[in-house]
Amino acid sequence: MAKTGFLARDLLNWSAGMVAMPALGGRFIGLFTTAPTDADTGSVEVSGGAYARAQVAGQLATSAATSNSATLTFSAVPAWIKAGMTVLDLTTPADIGAGVTVASTTGTTVTLSASVTVGLGDNITFSTFPAATSEGPASVVSGSIISFPQATASWGTVVAWGLFDAATAGDLLYWDWIGNDPWFPFDGTLASPGVLTAYGITAGSVPALANGASVVLTGRFGGTLPTGLSPETVYTVALLSADTFNVGVNTTATGAGLVRQLTEQPIAINVTFSIPSGDLAIYES
Repeated sequence: MAKTGFLARDLLNWSAGMVAMPALGGRFIGLFTTAPTDADTGSVEVSGGAYARAQVAGQLATSAATSNSATLTFSAVPAWIKAGMTVLDLTTPADIGAGVTVASTTGTTVTLSASVTVGLGDNITFSTFPAATSEGPASVVSGSIISFPQATASWGTVVAWGLFDAATAGDLLYWDWIGNDPWFPFDGTLASPGVLTAYGITAGSVPALANGASVVLTGRFGGTLPTGLSPETVYTVALLSADTFNVGVNTTATGAGLVRQLTEQPIAINVTFSIPSGDLAIYES
């Protein structure tokens, strides 16, 4: 998981008292066929074929008061609000306790996991991510399914996802590779091609690592990559033996880093792609 330079800069400026915290807005998940960098350069987001980012957070104003009831009433409930989303009252924060989630929806109502009391016109926020409660490191994991439109043409092969602050354009806040395989430390040799020894990756990857599998590398928290290998690049495993393999690239200096298997997702015409609850996580050290 990578926090973009845009978000890091604005968080530092807010922490230093240089800018005001922006108003809370909607959040959207986008899909990439070429992954971005932390500077949000070089990425290729899916386009065409009815593609649209999936909304995962936003606000609605109640159209009626609720007194000790699990049902909230709105003029219209959009389709992006789904079971499992976390619910908070921005107008009167104490009115909805911690841990309350969406149980079900209709065209004008949202049924919650607990009874609440909120006022008419209260601004209610919904998010697939719960509020973080731990400190350094902290993480939040998606609590609802994330659905995209049915593809009317091929979307290509998706390799990464990003969290945006707008439905189109806007700013990329976080991004990560598709799939939830863990990172493993590796040492790399100077060779043609360079040989990687990734400790525990054969037993720890799901599915098990095999020749032809896709992997990605990073030097983040793990050292300096062997010269010739790059982050934000998808490589193919070859000559796998236990935890040792190569990715077909000649290296001119030794190095070390982290490696993980990548679950690429080809999305063909007529496919309706979705990300199951629990499959997206945002980490903060």
